[in-house]
Formats: sequence, structure tokens, C-alpha cells
Amino acid sequence: MGNTILVIDDDLMIRQMVALHLEREGYTVLQAEDGPSGIETYCAENPDLVVVDIAMPMMNGFEVTNRIRAIQQDNKLPRTPIIVLTSYARSFAASPADQRGIDSYLTKPITRDQLLTHVNRFLAERRV
Repeated sequence: MGNTILVIDDDLMIRQMVALHLEREGYTVLQAEDGPSGIETYCAENPDLVVVDIAMPMMNGFEVTNRIRAIQQDNKLPRTPIIVLTSYARSFAASPADQRGIDSYLTKPITRDQLLTHVNRFLAERRV
């Protein structure tokens, strides 16, 4: 498929599980253990899609998303789809996800099929 996906999550097990599912589908996966290293990797690699956890130390997933959107706007880069992973069962869904710059979110624990459905959909839309 040739697409590169950045996975940002402080939980090593979740990060590796998500990476494994994506790599088995032919995606190139970059990993970051926290928000600051995720932003650094985003800037260096310009991935096609970002999967980010909400609850992380130092910089949460909303802050990461806001920073990525600001970088895109400042540098006139195309909008990279961002999928959020959360343990909070839709607690933040009262306001539209796109108001936070998020394209979609998945509630943990996620299944392989849920992950791939979201990832494949956003990458297919990006190619159109």
C-alpha cells in the first residue's frame, strides 16, 4: 500500500499491537512513546495518517492534534487524518470530533477490524 502511519501512545503494548496490525496490512509504521516525540516524528517524516492516544503524560492527544494542525496550517501542508484512541467511552463525543481537529476516534480496547476499517477509509479518501 505504501502509506506511512505514525502511532503515538505511551502504552508500549497498545503501540506494538496497533503497529503489528498495520504492518501486516502492508503499511509502514512509525512509533512514538509520547506527544513531544510524536510531534518531532510527524515533522521529520510527514506520515499519511496519525493514530494518537488521548491520555498521555507531558502532552495529551488533543494537544498533539492541535499542534499537528497548527504545523499543517503554518506550512501549508495537506490535512493528515488523525484517529484518536481513547479509554474514555465517548465521554468527549458531545462536541463534534472535527472541532478538535480529530477525524475519528476508537474506544479501547480496539479490534483489528475496527482499526483497519478506519485507517483504510481515511487513506482511501485521501487518495481521491
